[in-house]
Amino acid sequence: MDAPGGLGFAWAHVRNATAAFLAVDDPTSESLFLAADCLDLEGLFTELGVALEYVDEGLDAAGSLSRASVLLEEIRPVVPLAVWAAMESLRARAAR
Repeated sequence: MDAPGGLGFAWAHVRNATAAFLAVDDPTSESLFLAADCLDLEGLFTELGVALEYVDEGLDAAGSLSRASVLLEEIRPVVPLAVWAAMESLRARAAR
């Protein structure tokens, strides 16, 4: 399953955010919790049968999540509610 412009590209940005969160040296471990939330979101893409695309890792975690959100907004009518809700919740937590 994929939509024009792509759920697969949004997933790729979420995957890049996961890697970026895991690379952060965070004594509070909040970045690990955010990485776990990213993995949960990746699981939703997998369950939907989305084909993963690949994008360069040119952004930090927040930038990758922001880009994923923009991509989902562009195809909003075909984005499952669970993906949309998880994405916006994750972005809100990452912005703190």
